[in-house]
Amino acid sequence: MKLLVLDLDGTLWDHCDASKLVPPFTRNGNEVTDAYGNRLRLFDGVLEFLEWARGRFLLSVASWNIEEFVRPILEEFGIWEYFVFPKIEYHPNKADMILRTLKQLESEGYKISEVIYVDDRTIHLEDVKRSIPNLRFIHMWVDVRSFEELKELLERL
Repeated sequence: MKLLVLDLDGTLWDHCDASKLVPPFTRNGNEVTDAYGNRLRLFDGVLEFLEWARGRFLLSVASWNIEEFVRPILEEFGIWEYFVFPKIEYHPNKADMILRTLKQLESEGYKISEVIYVDDRTIHLEDVKRSIPNLRFIHMWVDVRSFEELKELLERL
């Protein structure tokens, strides 16, 4: 089974720090508005991509955010349940997040054949690759420019 780990800020949505948004959230299509009128918008094709991907991969999240603020956003979009052992934590150690997800999956009996990590930034990449040498990294908005292109790339792997 392949594990697809996704970043959130700048990858799934247009906001650079969703932890700054304050619940409650109101959804209007691919956008949520927080208690103060601040907006966050899913990038085009995210919902369709996740629906497609959840039938082909185990999906998880590694995000430098505060879960109590970000989980309600994922719930508002109806996608929280798509992710297994998501890690939304207020620190930059993505390697640790992904490794703990792998350990949890293995303890549940999953055999992970490949880890694919999608992020819009490479700042954490060296640590992640050092910790998970067989990891495949996809640089969102550089290697692929849309979620349709991401889907096409993943279909070829």
